[in-house]
Amino acid sequence: MLPTIKKILYCTQLGPNTSYVFRYAYAMARKFGAQIVVLHVVQTLSREQRAFVEGYSGQDSIRRIVDHEEQDAKDRLPKRIQEFCRRELIHEDWHEVVCDILLAEGDPAEQIVQHIETTGADLVVIGASATHSLIERLVGSTAEKVIRNSHVPVLSVQVPEGHQGLTLEN
Repeated sequence: MLPTIKKILYCTQLGPNTSYVFRYAYAMARKFGAQIVVLHVVQTLSREQRAFVEGYSGQDSIRRIVDHEEQDAKDRLPKRIQEFCRRELIHEDWHEVVCDILLAEGDPAEQIVQHIETTGADLVVIGASATHSLIERLVGSTAEKVIRNSHVPVLSVQVPEGHQGLTLEN
């Protein structure tokens, strides 16, 4: 029996190449008649990192930054998706495909795996980077961690080297 895909969890960092990865989530949604849940995770700092930053910038400075990032994402995501559909000549209302936009705070891989459960996702679409920092080489990238810990299939979209990085709004 063929798999049923009704809900796709699309994970975004809101950075370069966002529209490239979103195209795959959108294409899969159209192919299977699925809905897309957009998830953006604001990464939090460890206790030591937080203490270091707050030592220089004052108490609650991290909270203000995270709150600003979350509000900015809430404001920008719907506009970016609407602009993507307009630019790609998709004439339907984006709400017909995107059923929810979620923001979370914490470790991105952990939050994505948790949201697979809470959203009932049948598939995860996430961008992958060809270049990895030393830390990513040692512990794995977010996409690699999600692939290792997900109980549903994960489509890891490799952005071609030299691709002109465009956000959803460019």
